Amino acid sequence: MDKLDRIVETACYVGDISIKEFKSKGRERHIIDIKRMVYALAKELVGMRYLHIARHFNINHATVMHHCKLHRNLIEVDAFYFRKYKTILEMVKSDLNTIEVDELMDVVARLRANKESQMELKERLHNYYKSTENEN
Repeated sequence: MDKLDRIVETACYVGDISIKEFKSKGRERHIIDIKRMVYALAKELVGMRYLHIARHFNINHATVMHHCKLHRNLIEVDAFYFRKYKTILEMVKSDLNTIEVDELMDVVARLRANKESQMELKERLHNYYKSTENEN
């Protein structure tokens, strides 16, 4: 199973639609929203070109471009759409074991801060035990 199929499965699960509904020509908003999110994830997360996304789903590349543009607008103005997209995005990242550079830098910064605080604690404990030995 390729990455795009895994994205579709995850999006369908979160959107509570079947794969059959996803592949249908249905125009219901909830189905179109999931398709739009999948196209955007294929473009943004996987780095696919519009033409490749279109070929995979047997649609016109202009349709994919339209949906990606509309997706960018919807995540700014529709809170429900944004929350659903973020849920799908996090699940897909977890499933595909991908992490963005910013997230990686945050993890590295937290690890460094943790290491520094551990070293400081170790030094304090060392000084404490050293001072208690001197008292005895």
